[in-house]
Amino acid sequence: MNRIAMLMLPLTLAGCTSSDVKTGHVDVSQMIFVPPVDVYETTHCIALQQVRSTRVIDRVGIAYEMPDRKIWLNRPQWGASLLQDDLVMVSQTTSNMLCSGDIVRFVDSSPAGIRASVALGPFISYSTAP
Repeated sequence: MNRIAMLMLPLTLAGCTSSDVKTGHVDVSQMIFVPPVDVYETTHCIALQQVRSTRVIDRVGIAYEMPDRKIWLNRPQWGASLLQDDLVMVSQTTSNMLCSGDIVRFVDSSPAGIRASVALGPFISYSTAP
């Protein structure tokens, strides 16, 4: 019975995911944020002074963790395919808010300097367990 279950699981998962599974490439970063809620809270700006940490999700977006354990995920309007978690994020704003449409640049330690730029999209909230 266990052998049948082990054979059925990959087939079930393949039917629930993108065509990347069929090619043998599964982008794990796409599975990180699967909220258990039906309604999403969105905003166009977040306060920079409240951001506790950030995390770049390869080819997906940027997660901003807030003090109340809320995470704002930003899927850029353009440039998301250039995102890599080993790059350093540089945000330049003229206010204390980070907003949709702002440009965020990414650099590495090579002499080339700037490696990628993205235009932020709206922020979508996810709450973590208390």
